Amino acid sequence: MICLLRKVVTLLNLLLSDNTVFDMNTLPEQIDDLHFCVLDYSNPNDVDYYWIPLIFLDLFPRPSADLQIGNYRIQLPLDWAIVIADKDFGYMEILELKDLRDRPFEALIFNPITGFMPDFGEITQINMFPDVTWNVPKLKFGHILVIPLTQKDNPPCILCVRDIHRLPESLDITKVFT
Repeated sequence: MICLLRKVVTLLNLLLSDNTVFDMNTLPEQIDDLHFCVLDYSNPNDVDYYWIPLIFLDLFPRPSADLQIGNYRIQLPLDWAIVIADKDFGYMEILELKDLRDRPFEALIFNPITGFMPDFGEITQINMFPDVTWNVPKLKFGHILVIPLTQKDNPPCILCVRDIHRLPESLDITKVFT
């Protein structure tokens, strides 16, 4: 069996409003006007995708999980969570990466700019790294980061979040895709 895996992409990529990818590894000294995509779930009655300016950054060392999601590979901080979905029932929830443990979950894959129908990719944990330094935008409570899975324009994306304490356990799929 041949499995085509793409380059490992870390969380250091953001989806921009022009549907391109910004590599956080190439941060210039000064950024004039950079807006990245989040799913704002701070008010469950008013859920939508927003483009918020990159103002503050978090720099932190964390263990990371090297994941295969469908045909894509990505590294994420182990204490983050990912939005998973059941394609048969339309059920979505947020699952912490440390709880994957070789169980069959599928990540929701969706580009909020051009996507009409979500895709799903089985999540497999390939490896763990004990000490990776992450440089990510500071998020407000209830903001779920839209993370591109490739470096190309119009990329497929996943939804991840650092702090799940103020988010519901399950997400309303009708609010995420309308």
